[in-house]
Amino acid sequence: MFLPVLLIHRYGLLGFLIFTIPNIIGCTAFGYVVRTPERSKALVAKYKSAMSLFAIVTIAFHLFFIAMLTGTPTHIWIPFAVLFAGGCLAFLPIRWWPILAVLLWLFSVYVGVTLLPLEPITEGEMPWQDAIWLLPITTFGFFLSPYLDPTFHRAIQCSPSKHSFGVFGVSFAIMIGVTCLYQNSILESATMLIGLHLLLQTIFTVGAHIKEGLHIESPNKKWLFIVLGIVGSMIAIGIAYRTQEVTEDSLNDYLRFFVFYGLIFPALVATFMLTGRRFTPIRVSLFVLVALFSLPLLEIGYLGGQAWLTVLPVVVFLTWAFADRKCCDNRDTQGCD
Repeated sequence: MFLPVLLIHRYGLLGFLIFTIPNIIGCTAFGYVVRTPERSKALVAKYKSAMSLFAIVTIAFHLFFIAMLTGTPTHIWIPFAVLFAGGCLAFLPIRWWPILAVLLWLFSVYVGVTLLPLEPITEGEMPWQDAIWLLPITTFGFFLSPYLDPTFHRAIQCSPSKHSFGVFGVSFAIMIGVTCLYQNSILESATMLIGLHLLLQTIFTVGAHIKEGLHIESPNKKWLFIVLGIVGSMIAIGIAYRTQEVTEDSLNDYLRFFVFYGLIFPALVATFMLTGRRFTPIRVSLFVLVALFSLPLLEIGYLGGQAWLTVLPVVVFLTWAFADRKCCDNRDTQGCD
């Protein structure tokens, strides 16, 4: 719940809306698109490697965020303590998780209430037209990334109804609204309550992704998930504590992580999951090649003031997905791979 703060400061109310609307719709729609536990289990069985990667990146990203907030290597023990706490949390029985989730949500709402009244959202620092150009990639990411999130699949497999995601959409909207209340405090001087809110949310998220990453992996590959998770976390923490000339550099590193959630993961969903394709060496190599060519466009688009460039990779991957989909519709499904 820090990205909307940056978008508010950069693009004002429009920045908040391009984050909030696609995010809530995308998360809520997951339950109505996947619909049943059986369909979710089939997707997990087929694409568990990509979902494990999603969990690893998410763990690393959250540890980077906590390390970034501490601001100095002398506090390096804090992100590692979060990782340890999340790892311990992961071994709690699944029946405890809904209780923990409700308690944490209530605490976060309480933190929001203490920050009332709501301060007006000021005009952003950057042109509003840039926010419009960012809308395709934010929508692409928020609409498709949830399908690789193993915690979402656990939720639908354990929920009594797909409508539970409708309830989630409402509770999630309230949580996003809380970000408006600390939009200035967190960048100037975060209070103890705000820090505790972010810390507990991070521990919960890290623990959930450790739990589900281990759950979906086959027994002989769980060790690989653990090793990659630790390595990825150490790299992320190292990036957060590298020498920074100005605070803006840390924020830029934070935004660079969204290449995964804005492009890589949704592109995997579009070109593999939506088309029913498997991870063959040729297709994976082509995917990596297109993704690498897209990185400079996103760097210049996100951070170089040329936001229109972020549209191009989205167009390429969607064109690829639609072309593959049409091919499969016109041929025997068994021959598509």
